[in-house]
Formats: sequence, structure tokens, C-alpha cells
Amino acid sequence: MKKILFTLMFLVSTIFAQETALISILKNISIPNVQNTINNADALKKDLNEQNFKKFLKSWKKVEAIYFAGEIDNDYLDSPRYIDVFHNLKEDLNEQMKRVIASKDDVNIALFKNSFKTINALEYVLFNDKEITTREKLLSIEIIKSIQSHLNDIKEVYTNYLKQKPKEEKWENAMIINTLVASTYRLKEWRIGDPSGNSSKYKDDIDNKRAEYFLSKNSFEAITSILDAHDEIMNTSNSYNFGKMAIESGAKAEVMEVQNAIKNAKIEVSKLKNDDFSNAKELYNSAKNLHNAYYLSLIEQLSVTAKILDADGD
Repeated sequence: MKKILFTLMFLVSTIFAQETALISILKNISIPNVQNTINNADALKKDLNEQNFKKFLKSWKKVEAIYFAGEIDNDYLDSPRYIDVFHNLKEDLNEQMKRVIASKDDVNIALFKNSFKTINALEYVLFNDKEITTREKLLSIEIIKSIQSHLNDIKEVYTNYLKQKPKEEKWENAMIINTLVASTYRLKEWRIGDPSGNSSKYKDDIDNKRAEYFLSKNSFEAITSILDAHDEIMNTSNSYNFGKMAIESGAKAEVMEVQNAIKNAKIEVSKLKNDDFSNAKELYNSAKNLHNAYYLSLIEQLSVTAKILDADGD
């Protein structure tokens, strides 16, 4: 599997805050976002409609965009891929889910692969046509139960970290900026650049079918949720977060650059409709500016040394 791996050495630790940025983020952002996704999954199980799927998807994207559990506990490094396989699967999942739906096997037997129990598989089951059959309902509920199980694991990892002796603040901060950089890379290249024909892999080759949630037409909703997650980490809300830590460390101008980039990206995505990426050049550029604001400006000001060990060239 292709991967992006950034190694960062964070040389700044704060002396002002009563608690570290990570501790505050876990308490005030990460755990509430995971719980909200679990709750939205419950609502979707009870009523498998478009609006409930959208709410569930949007809440999940905020969890996925700022995912720390795999770094806190390596046993949970692959949990996001048990929930969402976008850009991490070589097989034709839609064709395989078509066979799963047509199969006469018990749903637990039919859903024998991890990829069959992801939100991408759920999207196909719910949106492959206008009708949700009895078998599709049974399959959907089993998929949602599986996703909820992984979400509960993620919540437990975060909760346990708060109960234990924390790791060094320098390690925590390096993990946060690593996550932010990787998240914005995937946002601009995979989720915007590939369908809009702006990525190096698909230069000038626009194809809306490469969008993350093409079937349900929720790709722009997903992008907005990812930007919302970055906003929560970097904004000026009451709770202590990475943006406030960075300002205390002398990076006020760079934090403002990140905040403006998030704001501009939200404006650009709001201009686009119906999951049509044919006019998404400015959205791509705004996501690129956000990535650069983290990867070049903020990292440099915070005296972080970054090294890309393995990039897939996409």
C-alpha cells in the first residue's frame, strides 16, 4: 500500500499552558467528534435515509481528518482503513458489493472482507439505485455496527491516553503537525486534485467519478468537514488547541496564515455544487495554500525539521 510518511522533530514545548495542546484537543475536540459519529451511526441504523447518511459521513470525516489514535497506540494504526478505504483499495469495491447484494449468503458471511464493512461499501449499498431493499437494509445495519465498533475503539484509545501519564509534549506536538500536514496533502491531491484534473497524476484529466463520495454526491460535504476539523484545531475558540500553542511559541503570523487559508478554502468549496469538480481549480489552489501554510510556514517558524521518507508521487 502506498503511504505518506513524514518524520518531524518538534523543538518547541510550551511553558504557558496548564495542559498540553494534545490533552485539550482530545478532551474538547477528538472525543466529542468520535461520540458524535457514534450517535449519528445510531440514527442512521434506525432510519437509513440520505440526510442521516450525510450527517454520519460528515462527522466521520472530522474524526478521520485529525486521527491520532494510531500514533498513540500502534495497534490502531489501521483503524481508519477498516472504516474508510478511499484511495487505499485496488479492487473494484462497487462491483464486489453488487455481488454481495445479489448473494443469498447470510449477511455476516457475505461481508467477509474488511473493505465490505466500510463507509464506502455502505455508500454503494444505499445509493446504487433509488430503492433500499430488505437485504440492503440488513447489510447496511451490519456495516454500521462494524464501523461503530472501530469508533468505540478509537474513543477508548483517546480516553485511556487522558488517564495515563502523557508522553513528552514535544512528541505530542510533532504528532499533531504531522497529522495536519498529511491530512492537507490528501485533501488537495486525492480529494480535490484527482477528480478536478489538478493533481500530477491526473493533470488536465477531469473525472467526477474519482470524487470521494461520487455515488451519494457528498464529496464537497466531506471536504467541508475536513476543513471544519482543521478549523477546530487552529481557531481561537475557548479551548486550548494547536493554534493557541503555536501563537504562544511565537508563530502568530503563521497561525493567521493557516486560519486564512482554511477560511478561503471554505469559501471556494461553498461556490461548487452537485459534486462537479470541473471548476475546482481555485479550490485546489486554496487547499494547496493551506498545505503550504502548515508544511512550509508554520513548521519553519516552530523550528520543526520535516523529512519526507516515502511519498508515493501522487
